[in-house]
Amino acid sequence: MTALTNAPLVVQHEGDLALLLMNSPRRRNALSAPILASLQSALSQAALDDRVGAVIIGSALEGVFASGGDIRELQALEGSTGGLCFAETAQAVFRTIETLPKPVVAAIDGYCLGAGAELAMAADIRVASDRAVLASPQVGLGITPGLGGGQRLLRLCGTGCARRLILTAQRVEGREALRLGLVEFVVSSALLWETAKAVALRMALKPRTAMRLAKRMVNFSSQAGLAEGCAYEANQFGLACAAGHLQGSALQCQGGGECE
Repeated sequence: MTALTNAPLVVQHEGDLALLLMNSPRRRNALSAPILASLQSALSQAALDDRVGAVIIGSALEGVFASGGDIRELQALEGSTGGLCFAETAQAVFRTIETLPKPVVAAIDGYCLGAGAELAMAADIRVASDRAVLASPQVGLGITPGLGGGQRLLRLCGTGCARRLILTAQRVEGREALRLGLVEFVVSSALLWETAKAVALRMALKPRTAMRLAKRMVNFSSQAGLAEGCAYEANQFGLACAAGHLQGSALQCQGGGECE
C-alpha cells in the first residue's frame, strides 16, 4: 500500500473496512507523537462509524510496518516522569485498539520492531508476510518494553518465549512468528493485503452486536481466572441472545453440500 501524502496516518475506506496506514517515510514509521495521536483519532472515529465493520492497521511504506519508538522523541524525554507519560500515552492508544468494539487486524510487512511489535500485539488478529521481521529489541537499546508489549507477548506465546524474545532481543521472521503464536497468518508479501482484507471482511460481515460481545469476552477471559472468565462469558452470551440476531444453524450447507 502506498500513499501520496505527508500525513502521518492515511485513512481509507473500502466497503465495510477502514484501513489505517502509518506513513512516516523519514522515520520508517517510528511511533512518534503525531502517529499515535492520529491513530487515536482515527480509531475513535471508526468506533462511531456505522459503515465500518472492521479495521486494518498497516503501513503505507514498502518493507516496514513500524520500526519502533521515535528515538529522537525518546531521547528528549525528561527523566522517569517523561518516560512514564510517553508509555501511558501509547498504552492508551493500544488499549483503544484492544477494546475497540470492532475487530482490528494488523497487516505486517517487513520490520515490526519494538513499539511497532507492541502495537501489532494489541490487534485481534495479525496477518504477516513471509518477509516480516518481529522483535523486542528494547533491552539492547538500554530500555525495556513499556507500552504493554511485555504483557501481551507473555499472553500470546507463554512465559518462556517472552523471556527469550525480550532478554535476547532475538528477531523472528514470519514463519517462526506463526509457530510461536505471535501471528495468526503468514502469506507472501504479494498476498498480504488481499489476505488481511479477506480476514477483516469475514469478521466485518458477522452480526455487529455478537462480534462486539465476543471480542469483549475474549479480552476479559485472557486476563481472568477460569471461574471469572466462564461467568463473564455466560453474561456476554446472555446479552448476545437478548439482541435477537441468532441466525440459523452453525452447520449451514450450501448448494454443493459444502458446510461452513
